[in-house]
Amino acid sequence: MIINALNRYYEILSEDEKSGIPLYGYSVAKVGFALNISIDGELLDVIPLKVEGNNKKLVSRQMIVIEQTDHTVKIVPNFMCDNSTYILGIDNKGKPDRSKEAFFAFKKLHEEVLNNAEGQAAKAVLAFLSKWDANGAREHSRIASNLDEILEASNLVFKLDETKDFLHEDKEIKKLWSIYKSKSNVEIKRQCLITGENAQIARLHGKIRNVKNAQSSGALLVSFNDPAYGSYGKSQSYNSPVGENAVFAYTTVLNHMLSNQKQRVQVGDATTVFWAESPEEIYRDLAAQLFNPTTNQDSKEGKNQNRRDAQIEELVNKILINAKSGIKIKDIDGRINPQTKFYILGLSPNASRISIRFFHADSFGSFIEKTAMHYKDMEIIKDFDNRPDNIPIWMMLGETISPKSRDKDAHPLLAGAMMRSIISGAPYPAVLFNTVMIRVRTDMDDKDKGIQRVNYIRASIIKAYLLRYARIHNNRKLEEVLTVALNEQSTNTEYLLGRLFAVLEKAQQDANPGINATIKDRYFAAASATPAAVFPILLRLAQHHISKSDYGYSIDRRIETIMNEIKKFPSHLSLVQQGTFVLGYYHQRVAFFQKTEKVEK
Repeated sequence: MIINALNRYYEILSEDEKSGIPLYGYSVAKVGFALNISIDGELLDVIPLKVEGNNKKLVSRQMIVIEQTDHTVKIVPNFMCDNSTYILGIDNKGKPDRSKEAFFAFKKLHEEVLNNAEGQAAKAVLAFLSKWDANGAREHSRIASNLDEILEASNLVFKLDETKDFLHEDKEIKKLWSIYKSKSNVEIKRQCLITGENAQIARLHGKIRNVKNAQSSGALLVSFNDPAYGSYGKSQSYNSPVGENAVFAYTTVLNHMLSNQKQRVQVGDATTVFWAESPEEIYRDLAAQLFNPTTNQDSKEGKNQNRRDAQIEELVNKILINAKSGIKIKDIDGRINPQTKFYILGLSPNASRISIRFFHADSFGSFIEKTAMHYKDMEIIKDFDNRPDNIPIWMMLGETISPKSRDKDAHPLLAGAMMRSIISGAPYPAVLFNTVMIRVRTDMDDKDKGIQRVNYIRASIIKAYLLRYARIHNNRKLEEVLTVALNEQSTNTEYLLGRLFAVLEKAQQDANPGINATIKDRYFAAASATPAAVFPILLRLAQHHISKSDYGYSIDRRIETIMNEIKKFPSHLSLVQQGTFVLGYYHQRVAFFQKTEKVEK
């Protein structure tokens, strides 16, 4: 199903001239320089082709060239576009003999392909290869001035002097390559599992690049490298026949998405791509903004290197505001068809291969609704105004990691499970809630390091988890406290205990302005787990604090109001009840700074 979906998307993009996706037999390569040659094959100049990248540094230009093969230990030249080892016979690896051998292999290939050429372009290339002296390449005046950059392994292409186009774009050269390729292919035709047509079957599938922590040269999504994987006498990919066209289509479009920062997002260890069955960019842009909404911390891990579209941001905000208000999402935008199929694919590294962390198919309208429901469930009152309205996934995962840990990556299984719950509307994984609760119990407040054991994001995660938990179990008593802000009418015991703890802490802070450590540092974990053993101690301490505070009377009234609703202190609280305790504490703490109450003395 995954390859089918990718194959369909390739067909859609290949019909759209604006997509820039290569057609069958071509690929995208990073090209650093063009060798400007004369009709007689003389090297006249080396033309830089690098462009400014996202970090303002010059990077190789992405260019559609004749299909490339991956270089390995074995010498295999590419046609009309390759690195300096093959085209010039020089490298920076200290292997001059191998470089010369690579150059002669490149020369031989082009002589075989272009032998019967009649045009000037092909003849110029053959003349260059015939005249070029690999032994003196480093001393050539045009090469020496750019030697270090040329040896960086960036690809080179040819250009005929006083012409506009590059030589790999010449019609005759492309035609001659097509003829050569068709003769050299060993034809094994069977029914393709993807298209259903009788097609030439691919022996090997292409490599996928730009998956985080996978091999930089590329890794395989489909491969058979052991006889144990064969069946019925068929080896390698012949035992799972996929046509060469289909293999080219799915690998090309997947690499195309992975190279586009607007169409991928990192979720834990899973490099995630998303696409709609449409060439329109609005689907991609909306999804990218929903996965990674704008925050005041875009300079950190979740930064989107591309400039955000103000119109897309406004549209996404409108969608989420409507969802949070209970308005059904129907007509989002005239350019969008909510019934358009939409896909999300998470890819994780696995040695020399790539594993599928998750795959989800749905309509675009349903995806919008489920993602909006996630942000609605996560909504909670802010403790500071600069907190993001909609918390990105990377921020949520960051709260599951110990601030003292050297490894700052979230557990890969947690990231995948959380992503699946968001895009499917399923309950959040219990391990997300459990991990956040562990952080609340064990982390200690540290202003210098920016550590806050009960912060906006953690409270938001706890509220969202408990909200979906309460829906499934039809727990109305629990749902009443899972509000955006403080619910003063709630009689939920755990929620009241959390509120009470916040009031007792406030009494201590009022009595001792500027105090570094409060009762939260010593008693919070125990109070949320075993209230009966801790709260009597805290109430006795509070009387001392109230007597010293200028606002003691107001605090005493708050304590009395909450205590009137608590029948008794429970001996133990379950993990879900502890989560409710944390919410009560957070709501009450934020409420202290949300409004100014009249103080009576």
